[in-house]
Amino acid sequence: MCNNIGMSEMPLEPDSPDDDDHYASEDWYTDGGSHLEMIIDRTIWPADEIAAACDRLRAATDATCDIFDLPRMNVGGLFCDDLRIAGLNGRFRGKDKPTNVLSFPSGEGESDGEGRLVAGEIAIAFETVRAESVRDGQLLNDHIVHLWVHGLFHLMGYDHDDEAEAKAMESGEIAVLAKLGIADPYAGTVSLQDTTEAG
Repeated sequence: MCNNIGMSEMPLEPDSPDDDDHYASEDWYTDGGSHLEMIIDRTIWPADEIAAACDRLRAATDATCDIFDLPRMNVGGLFCDDLRIAGLNGRFRGKDKPTNVLSFPSGEGESDGEGRLVAGEIAIAFETVRAESVRDGQLLNDHIVHLWVHGLFHLMGYDHDDEAEAKAMESGEIAVLAKLGIADPYAGTVSLQDTTEAG
């Protein structure tokens, strides 16, 4: 169920813009019981893409939990613009430029009080994601789902710092995406460690 709860006063966290009033806060609940706390820049993200992403990201989260036997999760999501993600990239990774997706694992293993694992936060930037989908001939929403799954894998402790880790991460992502009917995004491309700056 996707529930728009309107504007929200959020604490200063990586996914919580503190100076903009055009971010909408929405609670998305998955069929499997996970909770996605979304903050969305509705001035740049098209309403039809958000509507489609709501159902698909819920399904992607459940598929990830099912395949890897994970508990229900609480995940924060930020759908922002390139300017916002460039600021986060500079602040947390020392790279003052836009990127497609950033992940902020909680690393605490704590429950949210409802029995859900507090996994962390994922930020996705619209302009970069749109440009990549055009460049690669992908549907924008397929690319969004892939980046969300990629972000979930980072929250679960996966990384792509070396070839073996990148291959393991790619294999897991491909399995989740296949369950959702999305083709292998790495077919005919170089390794993940060479194609994304997701952190």
